[in-house]
Amino acid sequence: MKNTILVGAIAAAATLASAGNVKPDVIFGSGNANGGFTVTESNNIEIGMRGKLRYNSSGSPENTFNYDGGSTYTFNPNDSANPANRSLFNFEFSVNTDVNDPTNSGNNINDFTYMLTVSRLNDNGMGTTELFAFDPFNSVNPGNGEVLWDHAMGDNSTGNGNGAEATDATNYASLLASSNVIQQSWNLGFFFANPDIDGTFFVSLEAFDGMTTVASNDITINVVPVPTAALAGLGLLGVLGGARVIRRR
Repeated sequence: MKNTILVGAIAAAATLASAGNVKPDVIFGSGNANGGFTVTESNNIEIGMRGKLRYNSSGSPENTFNYDGGSTYTFNPNDSANPANRSLFNFEFSVNTDVNDPTNSGNNINDFTYMLTVSRLNDNGMGTTELFAFDPFNSVNPGNGEVLWDHAMGDNSTGNGNGAEATDATNYASLLASSNVIQQSWNLGFFFANPDIDGTFFVSLEAFDGMTTVASNDITINVVPVPTAALAGLGLLGVLGGARVIRRR
């Protein structure tokens, strides 16, 4: 069901990003903690994004975000044992299209289109290079040739790790039409041929009603050698108990 969104000049702009949790919780995988997200809310649509350490020095994932409390996440490649075809971090995103409605009677995921864009700052510090851009929910998955992704979906009552994953393309379309929450954790190596490089990466996600942007968010992920003490300064915001992620993505 689609509720009409009246978008004016002010309403079209997302609210200022805040640090915190996504609603209702982190519903993908298992052992994935909430928190450390850069969160925006506009037109009853919440978009949360964060960077997370996917490969620590033992090659294991952690609920470690090294978050500055604004919109930047920093990871030290010297402390990671990531494979050559994977980035040491994952970027995670959550969209809730009916965030303030406990009855889940408003807009669902398929009421909008989306654009996920990942870019990298050029080595000379001038300009950026787009690595990839596509609709992460409605586009064809090149891995299976169908509009079918392994996103976790649910509503405002879905608990931690309890998101539904589609079994086939028909089920996927049905979940998009009946869910207002969709989440994912992806690695650069899924879409980019040279993910194991240092640099500054920019990740943005937009939601569109027709041609109009109704919600958006963006984060910066730095992959640079930094002193351990500098990352420790981010620890209060960046690490939630040092818990390992049980189910990997």
